[in-house]
Formats: sequence, structure tokens, C-alpha cells
Amino acid sequence: MFVRTRMVFASAAIVMSSFLFTPTFSVGATVPPAPPVDTVAPVIVATGDSVPDEQGVITGVVETTLPINSSAETTIPAGCAIPIAPQMVFVGELLSIADTTATFRVIQVRAGTASGYINNDTVEVRYGQDTKFLDKGTHYIVGAASDPFSPLLVSKVRENAPLFGGDAVVGINGATGVCPNLEDPVRTLFENGTSIDTGVLGPLLDNKLLIVLSVLIAIAVVVGGLFVLVMSRQVSRQASKGMRQRRARKERTRRD
Repeated sequence: MFVRTRMVFASAAIVMSSFLFTPTFSVGATVPPAPPVDTVAPVIVATGDSVPDEQGVITGVVETTLPINSSAETTIPAGCAIPIAPQMVFVGELLSIADTTATFRVIQVRAGTASGYINNDTVEVRYGQDTKFLDKGTHYIVGAASDPFSPLLVSKVRENAPLFGGDAVVGINGATGVCPNLEDPVRTLFENGTSIDTGVLGPLLDNKLLIVLSVLIAIAVVVGGLFVLVMSRQVSRQASKGMRQRRARKERTRRD
């Protein structure tokens, strides 16, 4: 009986010592942070005939995020001149020219509105003296603006010549930055986007007959000028010779 009691006490002591001397461990593992979540919603770009699968997910597409290109934006500083916006930009065939006005057959309207200006697919545009650079039957890209003083649209062929002295002449000195060099949208170009030749020799180079006539006229002017010069000298000599003969006759008559 005494042995059993000692065994019970020994077992209890072992159990108590296991509880008292067992080392305690703290759970202090560091949890890595979650990866950042992209807040920009992806743009789904279809790549062919895409159909949803059995779970309703669209397959056969590429998910991509379209970035915003801030360099494509043009900011005009305060104080800089802003070009006039055209009323309409269209591709047209030149039908006729009447003094300073050209009539076009509108083929395609690329920008703006033609309401109030187009009549039976034709539109009249005022050019002033620039009509001499246009050819009938040619297709042009016309950027035209509304004229507050007439019911017609206005455009031009030649570029505006820069003023001598730049912005200082017109008094644009209060700009907060460098003014950008913007193209004038109110202008007429060829259908392929190239500029129309506005040089003085442009009409001559396009017409060989005019070149030949110009050369012949120049030769005729030179020859005519030389002929007039020679004839004038001959006339002056004959006149001076006649005056001498008259004086000689008068002196002879006095002596006699």
C-alpha cells in the first residue's frame, strides 16, 4: 500500500514539473504585406471572335491597361495668340472660280458642320487674291472659317507672313511662357496634305508654253531696246549734221 502511494506521488510530481518547466513559445511570425492592388481598371481588347466559356468568362482576349500620354496635350500659356478654329474642314473638288470666290463640290466633311453653307453638295469659299493659285478640277483639303461680315466661308492658300520683330511689334509681352508655333487651321492644301505652290514662278514652271513665250518676249524686248537706241543715235547724228550744213550755208550767203 505504501509503495502504491509513493508511485502516485511520483507520477503527480512528474506531471507538475512538466507543466512548471515546459518553455513557453510566442507566436510572433511576421506576415508579409499584401501586394499593392492596381486601382486602374483594365481595358479589355478583343482579339477576334471571343465567346464566353462554360463559367461565363470571356476567353480569347488580351487584358491591357491603356496609359494616359500627358505629352500629347498642348497647353498654351496665357498671353499667347490662339488660332481661329475653322467652321468646317472638308475635301472638295474645285468647280469654278469667280473673281475672289471659289466654288467646291464637297466630297467629304472631316470636321465641323456645313449647315447653312452647303447647297446641293456645293459650297462657296472666299479667298481674295489667293484664287489665282487654285486649279479647276483639283481636289483640295479646305479649312474654312465663318466670316462675320458675309454669308460665305473664308480660307486662304498662303501662310501669314510673320511680323518683323515678332511678338514685340504687336505688344505680346505678357505671356507666361514660350508661345508654341501652331499651324493655322484656316488654310487650303492639296488632298495629300502638301502646301500649294504660291511662288511667282510657279505658274510658269507648270506651263511650258508660258516659259517659251516669256523667253521670246524677253528677247524681243532686248532687241527692240537695242534697235531704238541705235535709231535714236542715228537720228541725233543726222539732226546735228543737218544743223551744221544750215549754218555753213548761212555763212556762205553772208559772205556773198
